Amino acid sequence: NIQYTLAKATDDAGFSAANPLIAQNWLDLKAEEAPSSFDQRHQVTAQAQYTSGMGARGGALMDGWRGTVLKEWTITTQITVGSGLPLTPIYLAAAGRTGITGSIRPDYIGGSEASRSSYAAPAPGHWGTAGRNSIVGPKQFGMNASLARTLRLTDRLFADLRVDATNVLNHVTYPTWNMVMTSPQFGLPTRANDMRKIQSSLRIRF
Repeated sequence: NIQYTLAKATDDAGFSAANPLIAQNWLDLKAEEAPSSFDQRHQVTAQAQYTSGMGARGGALMDGWRGTVLKEWTITTQITVGSGLPLTPIYLAAAGRTGITGSIRPDYIGGSEASRSSYAAPAPGHWGTAGRNSIVGPKQFGMNASLARTLRLTDRLFADLRVDATNVLNHVTYPTWNMVMTSPQFGLPTRANDMRKIQSSLRIRF
């Protein structure tokens, strides 16, 4: 099963109790209209499942102990590939002649929007021209998998064995970059995704 999603979401800064967002310039609310923080333009999700031979003969598998060991396993996997999420360039300094400090935006002077050389400090008495959520962050990739089998111990006793793995390839991706223009780490990853995790379980049913 393969699913492709094309999406577009825009807002004017939005608001949540946990992370309130305030307009940079209350006299220019039009400048706040931009892609939403969850706007992931492209995403492809592929899911696959394979079940080995079932029944007394184990399908196309071998008979005997090989068939007993190999049949009735179910393997599933999910791969997700997507474009990056929007990021906002930030200038951490006092806005000249305003008395305001904090996460204001710098001036965009041209060039790659992911390069620090494309931004400059806002002119005194002016707000930065860089757009909110104007940078597309790093691409996303994830692959999870699971392996499961039900063991028939007796006519009324069953054992469910399952192994789940997240980030099964232990592939490194970066959810976000440093977007503080005054930081020497501008444009560098701020954190990596979680490493591979494997969890197993055994459940007895009767």
